[in-house]
Amino acid sequence: MAESSRRIVRIPSHRQLSRADFRNKRVLVRVDFNVPIENGEIEDVERITAAMPTVKKCLERGAAEVNIVTHLGRPKSANDKEFSTAILAKKVGELLREKNPPKAGKTDIDSLALNSFYQVGPKVRLFENLRYDSGEEKNSVTFAKKLALLGDVCVIDAFANLHREHASMMAVQSLLPTFAGLLVEKEVNSLFSLLNNPDHPFICVIGGAKVEDKMPIMEALSDLADTIIIGGMTANEYILKGHVKGEKIFLPMDGINKVGAIVPINEQTLKAGVFDIGPQTIMLYKSILSSAKTIFWNGNLGMSENKRYVHGTYEIARFIAKLKAQKVVSGGNTAQVIDELKIADRFSFISTGGGATSTFISGEKMPALEMLLK
Repeated sequence: MAESSRRIVRIPSHRQLSRADFRNKRVLVRVDFNVPIENGEIEDVERITAAMPTVKKCLERGAAEVNIVTHLGRPKSANDKEFSTAILAKKVGELLREKNPPKAGKTDIDSLALNSFYQVGPKVRLFENLRYDSGEEKNSVTFAKKLALLGDVCVIDAFANLHREHASMMAVQSLLPTFAGLLVEKEVNSLFSLLNNPDHPFICVIGGAKVEDKMPIMEALSDLADTIIIGGMTANEYILKGHVKGEKIFLPMDGINKVGAIVPINEQTLKAGVFDIGPQTIMLYKSILSSAKTIFWNGNLGMSENKRYVHGTYEIARFIAKLKAQKVVSGGNTAQVIDELKIADRFSFISTGGGATSTFISGEKMPALEMLLK
């Protein structure tokens, strides 16, 4: 594992939200509400829900005003109204149990992202999409100075964006006293514990769509983990590219093809299409997992967006849920399956980080996090 992850220990006490005194201060809170939206409806509210404890804690610590900022999607300009945070404001109001709907407001700040906001509570405002301003993704100090007008202090609670060099993540930290949000603290501490003090046997379950995205994780965990089991398209590509199972690595023995038939895993069947792990593989993976004391799961074991091919992932999820082990999950699709099965309370930690979690585990640089830890 790269040295950078090993240096990350815990959020230092002077950065912890529980130590902050926000009495009569305006607090700028950077969250990650980059959630999937379809036909005007939020499909997954987990990232919004996960940030609410931080917003509430800021109010408990005496904040005079909480100004929330986030990005949403990839708008080409502020004219892309489909990326407006208005729909997010409504959900934030619901989660804060506000009786009145959000009201639109204006500021005098010269920025398309910051001159519009939604008042979602007496002391809480959600501003427009940060990416409406080109300075956000350029880590512009000019844009960061405009952001800093919204707070006397800053709270970073966008763990999923900590690997990006953006103005709201980095440049603003140089301008305002900055604290880690509760979600960031929980993510960092949970992943550090996983990487530095796992109970053994430590079993990794790796799936998902692209082997290129998973190889850094597998390489980072290869020395630490006792066993790595692979499924999904990651396993298919891993095999087709000539990788073979090893002493620690286990691959599917059988799978489900496009017509729902059970087929052995070989080059011919994989090229024809295998979309889920088969019954022999499920039995094998359950037997491996049965002795685990620590489990890290990243990526589904089949094409679970199609319910015909979700059986293997469901079976493994239910089995892991029953185990007495530290169980850490990463990846939006995997978290969604666990939510669908209503077994989230049986897992130790479900990361909201997506690519940031993979970056953390792989030991790659996370500039915004490194600033926060100083």
